[in-house]
Amino acid sequence: MTKVVLCVDDEAEVLAALRRCLRNEPYEVITVLGAREALARLGQGRVDLVITDQKMPGMSGTDFLYEVRRRSPRTARAILTGYETPSTIRRGFESGADAFLYKPWDDNALKSKIRRILEKGPPRPAP
Repeated sequence: MTKVVLCVDDEAEVLAALRRCLRNEPYEVITVLGAREALARLGQGRVDLVITDQKMPGMSGTDFLYEVRRRSPRTARAILTGYETPSTIRRGFESGADAFLYKPWDDNALKSKIRRILEKGPPRPAP
């Protein structure tokens, strides 16, 4: 079964760059603009990994991941950020983030990190 990766950002250019970077990977890549659209997509079928931007209007990446964990606890979760602060890291792990990915990214490093997350399998549900 093909793995599904859902990429969420409020910038179309970032989503286009992610699509280009991941186009030859052995999983389906779905891109959506914003957390609300992503939550709607999450309800439409299995998603193995969510990669979300941290700074988005309406709902931050960490708030979005709290909701992903609640609705789909077996979906792996990663935050894509250009702003690493102690607060972001703390809130990220509290929200159930399995990994942090950084902007700007190196294509090969990003693909490798995503492969490792997907190979690891789904996270254990929170108690």
